[in-house]
Amino acid sequence: MFFILCRLQLQQKGGFMKKIDALLQSIPLFDNIDPEKYSHVLSCLNGKVQDFTKGEIISDSQNSPNSSGIVLSGKISMSMISRNGAEHYVQQFEAGDIFGEAFSYQTETQDNTVFQLVAVENCSILFLNFKNLYVEEALACPYASQVALNLLKKVVQNNLHLNSKVNILSQKKIRDRIVIYLQSVYRSGNTMQIPFNRQELANFLGVDRSALSRELSAMRDEGIIDFYKNEIILLRRDLLK
Repeated sequence: MFFILCRLQLQQKGGFMKKIDALLQSIPLFDNIDPEKYSHVLSCLNGKVQDFTKGEIISDSQNSPNSSGIVLSGKISMSMISRNGAEHYVQQFEAGDIFGEAFSYQTETQDNTVFQLVAVENCSILFLNFKNLYVEEALACPYASQVALNLLKKVVQNNLHLNSKVNILSQKKIRDRIVIYLQSVYRSGNTMQIPFNRQELANFLGVDRSALSRELSAMRDEGIIDFYKNEIILLRRDLLK
């Protein structure tokens, strides 16, 4: 029944698969799945590609998403809007990133809190309905099982990210927030490319932009870091210990 459903949906959706197969091969959600089976997976998850222009709201309180998504191109940001209207930056997603997994299981807004998704630049998104992974017909499907396993790994990664974000926001001093963030994104060498402009970084750290700029300038004057646009250069490696 599950495989028949895949075939019927595939026939209805046409050939958009040809345009995104190459990208899907680089996305962890499709690890250990034969590329020839991608069409079956996407059909069963009600895959749908949609384009958004820079600044366009992808979802908000008036248009809550009922599917998760994979960014195929461009960037989007997720912010939390509290009941008093304050906006708190949560995360940014780029090509290949999955977002909104929990939305598939949310039946209504909790505690009057809304997650707003906005296109940071022109983007294409592949929307998927992960609820279909857990219907009875999918339990015997090896593709559904593999996608579910890959998705679980992604959820664990997101949990680690959120733990890091909580650690950052729990710091009272702006410098401590900056240091913890740099520790979380550091890989090797002395130069780091930050995926935010100054305002986006301030939003992510939960601080005022002017206060962030003053603290970064102070750290530069003290010979700790240097920076240019979204590039940060470590002048003292002990900063990240």
